[in-house]
Amino acid sequence: MDEMARSWEKEFPQLDISGLPPLVRLARLSVLMDAFQRSVLGPFELTSSDYDVLSTLRRAGRPYSLSPSQLYGQLHRSSGGMTKILKRLDESGLVGREPDPEDGRSIRVMLTARGISLHDRVFRAFAAASNRLLAKLDDRQKSEVDLALKLFLDSVEDWGDDGNESAPTRR
Repeated sequence: MDEMARSWEKEFPQLDISGLPPLVRLARLSVLMDAFQRSVLGPFELTSSDYDVLSTLRRAGRPYSLSPSQLYGQLHRSSGGMTKILKRLDESGLVGREPDPEDGRSIRVMLTARGISLHDRVFRAFAAASNRLLAKLDDRQKSEVDLALKLFLDSVEDWGDDGNESAPTRR
């Protein structure tokens, strides 16, 4: 990475390229984090989208239930994409659908006992794998990395909020 930056500085001495190395590192981290996530989820036969739904429902607290629109709003998915995920999770017995007690025309998606059990096993696997991944960092370093990433994420999300049409939406 540093060699690449030096090469670009040599080829474009008139440009400030100081923003490129962190972005290239983050792009590489994105690829590696996708692989990390797949390695944790693979043994459980879940996709990251599946786990996102299970995790969002679990974080909602008892009775671990949300409307489909709440789910796709929180996860920034299209309603069609969410429908596919929910169908797959329903067929797997991980979520169920029930009438909304406050609005009989609507439904709520809820974690089943099997979904709660699977989510909690996967969550423990993620926690253990994350701790192994970051074992070389002490608590202070973890806090510093987390703060730097928070600031960077805020900056990128602000860029998206400034009307950049191709920017992802804030989570």
